[in-house]
Amino acid sequence: MNDKEENAFRLCYQFYRKYREMILETDGQWSDFAKDVGQLGEDLDIDNNPLGWNLMTAVLETFNCLYRGGNKPLPANYFAREDL
Repeated sequence: MNDKEENAFRLCYQFYRKYREMILETDGQWSDFAKDVGQLGEDLDIDNNPLGWNLMTAVLETFNCLYRGGNKPLPANYFAREDL
């Protein structure tokens, strides 16, 4: 694996982690998400990095599944307890 491929895993993981740890609800949050998708594509150099393109697509498809039908998925490891 070359440095560009290794970087693709790191960048996609960081993007996924950032947005998986919050619930996207407001227009502002969705706007930030969209801007960050564009920046991720640039950082990955998706026109010249097939692995980066495919990893980014997989991450975005995962968010598509999580939010399908108006769902608002709880962040990972969230116990839905208000007293914590």
